[in-house]
Amino acid sequence: MTKSLAEPAEAADGRTVSGLNPVLAALKNRAGACRAVFMAENRRRDGLAGEILALARAAGLAIRFLPRPALDRLCGRSAHQGVAAVFDSIGYLAWESFRETLPPGEPALVLALDRVEDPGNLGALMRSALAFGALGVLTPRDRSAPLTPAALKAAAGAAEVLPLVRAVNLRRALEDLKKAGFWLVGADGRGPENLFTFVFPRRAVIVLGSEGRGLSPLIRKICDFLVAVPQAGRAVPSLNVSVAGALFLAEFFRREHGVLG
Repeated sequence: MTKSLAEPAEAADGRTVSGLNPVLAALKNRAGACRAVFMAENRRRDGLAGEILALARAAGLAIRFLPRPALDRLCGRSAHQGVAAVFDSIGYLAWESFRETLPPGEPALVLALDRVEDPGNLGALMRSALAFGALGVLTPRDRSAPLTPAALKAAAGAAEVLPLVRAVNLRRALEDLKKAGFWLVGADGRGPENLFTFVFPRRAVIVLGSEGRGLSPLIRKICDFLVAVPQAGRAVPSLNVSVAGALFLAEFFRREHGVLG
C-alpha cells in the first residue's frame, strides 16, 4: 500500500542512502538503524531490488512505495535507481577513541586524508580502504569532506562498517601514530620512491593530499616516505585522489598478504 511521505520529517535527523548496491549493503550491515525503505511504485522488484525488499521484510522495516517525483525529492540529486532508505545518522569517531583501538605491535593499516574535500572522493576512498583492510579513515575536523548522500553512495556500504575518524589536529594525530609504531607513507607525485618497488612497513599510514594541491607542507614534512605512482609520461595528468588511494591501498595489501604473482 502506498503511504504519504512527510519528507522533511523522515530525513530531518537521519540520512538518506540511495541506489541499489548502497541500500543493500547498508541493510546488511545496519538494518537495526534503518527507519524505512522507499521504492518507486513502477520499479521492477526482482534482482537486487527483490533482495532489498526481502531483507527489509525480514527485519520488520516499514516499506513505502512512492511515485517517482516523491522519491526524487527525498534523494535530491542522487541517482537513486528507484530505491532509497533512511537510516539513523552515522557519527564520526573521535581520534582519541580510535587511538585506543589500535592493535599494539601487529601489522596494521590506516588511511589518512589531508584536506580531501570532495564527498565523492571520500566515499570512494572509504570503499577502497574497507576492501583492502584499513582499520579506519582519519581526517581533520576542518577542511574535510562530510558524509553527504554523495559520499555515502560512493562508499557503497563502507561507511556502515569502517570508522571515519575526525582529529582536531591531523598533524598531531599522525605524530601519535608514529609513536605507536606506524610509519607515514605520503602519496606525492614528486616523491623519490616508486609505488611498485616500494617496500611498505608492516604498520603503515597511507597519507593522501587534497585534490589539486596534494599534501600540505606541514604534513609532507612529517611523512617518513614520499612515494609516487609511476606514469607513462609528462603529458599524463595527475591521478584522481581516489584512484591514487586505491592503488596505494591495493599495493600494501598485495605485499602484506604475499599476493605477488
